[in-house]
Amino acid sequence: MKKTLIALAALAATGAFAQSSVTLYGRVDAGYANQVNSETKAGVTTESKLNGVTSHNSVSSYWGIMGTEDLGGGLKANFKFEQDLFPATGATGSSGADSGFNGTDDRYAQNATNTNGAGGAFNRTSLLGLSGNFGSIAFGRDYVPTFSLAAATDVFGQSYLTTVGLAASAGSTVARQVIYTTPSMSGFTGKISVGNTDTTSGATEKISRNNNLSGTYSNGPLYVGLGWGNTETVGAAASKNDMTILGASYDFSSFKLVGNYITTKKTDSGAGDTTQTETNLGVTVPFGAVTAIAQIGRNTYSSSLASSATTLGDRSGNDWALGADYALSKRTTAYVKTGVTNKLEGTLNNVQQDNKRTVTSIGIRHTF
Repeated sequence: MKKTLIALAALAATGAFAQSSVTLYGRVDAGYANQVNSETKAGVTTESKLNGVTSHNSVSSYWGIMGTEDLGGGLKANFKFEQDLFPATGATGSSGADSGFNGTDDRYAQNATNTNGAGGAFNRTSLLGLSGNFGSIAFGRDYVPTFSLAAATDVFGQSYLTTVGLAASAGSTVARQVIYTTPSMSGFTGKISVGNTDTTSGATEKISRNNNLSGTYSNGPLYVGLGWGNTETVGAAASKNDMTILGASYDFSSFKLVGNYITTKKTDSGAGDTTQTETNLGVTVPFGAVTAIAQIGRNTYSSSLASSATTLGDRSGNDWALGADYALSKRTTAYVKTGVTNKLEGTLNNVQQDNKRTVTSIGIRHTF
């Protein structure tokens, strides 16, 4: 009888070991922010203010659940789901609806009906896939490789106040993707995502394409990566976006340097081309429980008619951002940030137009 019970216990343990392991995790950020969006057009300045308790000040807030099952022979099944959180309002949904300089900001406007952006449940990541010695392959929604590379070489991690403004030019989190990641080969990792969807109906052609790839090398204090991305809509409102990014960081122990260079080109059918570039350099310096953060960026913008060399826009500007983190514990951090971003000065549609965003925020973030 005892042997039977021992055998049953061993069998149960073996069955439990084969079951999926599931992890609940997340990150929460909230605080008080003072923001001014300023536009000076033909000598007339217009300002819109957004002051109050907000979410996503130093990092985005989200919760997630992921799991894995060992299938044997080094093969595993994996799933991962993540959803944006807005602790300032208690809402969930998409954080991608910020509309720039017209006075609206999804950190304030987001509500329980998810009217801004994609909305819905797992708007950040929704993946199911397999991994093994070959690397990993997954299907669903996830961040494209170029966006991940931009976030990894941004000292502010693609939070609301950052000088890195072109990271999502080739998409950020994209649905209906096939994603392949190579295994790490002496520090080198490649990643490619393809998201081509054809919803043509009769004579109405509508095709959406999103192709994205990156190669990164990580070895000790050195990290460097190169990425390319393309989004394209084929049909009545045809458009195309191309993006390239080179990013790198090096940890000198007493401080860490981070930087990237991004170029984008947008082509709208019959409208013309818009080219933008961005150069960013950041540094983090730890002082015990305090980490000082600083970043500067240089932006250029030019656009022209498709039918001629007529210039519609020629603008440039310098961004800056400063901040400090104070570690209250391994999971909880207090922070303060300030800076001027999205700054562009020059002509747009043959009219002098200057834009900038000034933000100061203070708050707390917590990971779990």
